[in-house]
Amino acid sequence: DSAVTIKTMRGGTDAESDTSLLSRLLELMRRTPAGGNKYDYRRWAMEVSGVTEAYVYPLRRGYGTVDVVITASGGLPSDETLKAVQAHIDDQRPVTAKDTLVMAPEPVSTDISVKVSLDGLSLDEARTQITQVLTDYFSRLAPGEIAVRTQMGALISDITGVVDYDLTAPTGNVVPEVSEKTVQWIRPGTITVDELK
Repeated sequence: DSAVTIKTMRGGTDAESDTSLLSRLLELMRRTPAGGNKYDYRRWAMEVSGVTEAYVYPLRRGYGTVDVVITASGGLPSDETLKAVQAHIDDQRPVTAKDTLVMAPEPVSTDISVKVSLDGLSLDEARTQITQVLTDYFSRLAPGEIAVRTQMGALISDITGVVDYDLTAPTGNVVPEVSEKTVQWIRPGTITVDELK
């Protein structure tokens, strides 16, 4: 005779992908623990469930300070994730690091407007491809990183069928605010693609 008990499990996290596991292991092998350098802070933040990326800014608020900006799979981390990362880092950090601050980036949308001259590509196809390359570009920007206008233009120019373009917005590089209180994260706003006449 035997008995089986079935219970519903709750909480936990999704299974880690092979790519994510490999990335973590390679990071640990390349940057072994070093007593509290910036790579240690990044690793400590990444050890907390729900964190997809961590950016470390040592000495930003003065000697003995370390700021850690984290993102989650949905973009911004929850308050619970922020608290969990803060607690985990506070348990790990050396005593000489007198002040560690874990924060979420502040998303700032920037609208993009481009006019294109096309050959062998419809305007709808161009819209789709331009939106995709620009969205990919912005997804690779770290919090505090500048969105470079010429890089956006180069991505548009590289699309087969785009003969010419005029990037009317933004009119220059998009520079996020990085201060003691905030780290802005440039995200794409409305992407408008029209025909160049």
